[in-house]
Amino acid sequence: MRPSAILETILYAEDIAAARAFYEGVLGLTCVMEAEGRQAFFRCGGQMLLVFNPAVTSVQTTGKGVPPPHGARGPGHVCFSASAQELEQWRAKLTASNIEIESELDWKGRGRSFYFRDPAGNSVEFAEPRIWSLRGGRLVVASHNSGKAREMAELLKPYDVEVLSAANLGLAEPEETGDSFAANAELKARAASRAAGLPALADDSGLCVKALDGAPGIYSARWAGPAKDFAMAMRNVEEKLQAKGAADRKAHFVSALSLAWPDDQIETFEGRVDGTLVWPPRGTLGFGYDPMFVPDGFEMTFGEMEPSQKHALSHRARAFRKLADAIF
Repeated sequence: MRPSAILETILYAEDIAAARAFYEGVLGLTCVMEAEGRQAFFRCGGQMLLVFNPAVTSVQTTGKGVPPPHGARGPGHVCFSASAQELEQWRAKLTASNIEIESELDWKGRGRSFYFRDPAGNSVEFAEPRIWSLRGGRLVVASHNSGKAREMAELLKPYDVEVLSAANLGLAEPEETGDSFAANAELKARAASRAAGLPALADDSGLCVKALDGAPGIYSARWAGPAKDFAMAMRNVEEKLQAKGAADRKAHFVSALSLAWPDDQIETFEGRVDGTLVWPPRGTLGFGYDPMFVPDGFEMTFGEMEPSQKHALSHRARAFRKLADAIF
């Protein structure tokens, strides 16, 4: 068992009136409670920012129904979430309010933040939420394909991420209107992230057959129809190859993985694995077109491989390794 969220952040300031003027007047927070000279409480989204006067709260009487004494001297710190666009808007507002930006950081390419001071000398920061790794956090897997969602959850298992599936959350499945794997992955990730208010990971992947001019490609899932009948989809591929008299059965899988954040930032990583198509399909361990695809250098289809073996070399695993290197 672990806490699900931080409810309050506390700063200390001896001049409560000046603190209220800053957080309400400059930063636009709503003050929901003030006790003159003692405290001012502000709402920020689903959390609270509490500002106390330590000269009062550190010596308050303790007892039943009364919080214990607390207080601190010296600068504290609070960080507000902001998208890349909002950072620039806040920069302009602070400049117009004659508030100096004290420091700016680029967190190893993971996002930017900047710092300034409130009237009490506390350090205030605006930062893109993606500066933090996903370790220990919650992530939506934006897929209604149970096999794909299960494989992505397996890939995420070593990183201590709580995985939530879009299907279990009841999120709508957006129409895939993109003209590439990356475009479709991005629109699915963004839709899930906006709906859930959490980071979301989406995959768009498919089978590209050389003799069929790259088909089914981005339409791989649609070839399975509304019932997601991949036995039918594999028959369709085989029938088209036979109709063309194609001797070349080379094909490759492509996976585009997109990670979207609630502030609309997005990162996309692609992986590919080459192989050959066989008929009839073999194996029941994979999903989609796996039973008819033999990766180069192997004799088993993806449908015959144990998950651990497939995860070591699949297109999705290759894309995921790039994502993991960048995110974790």
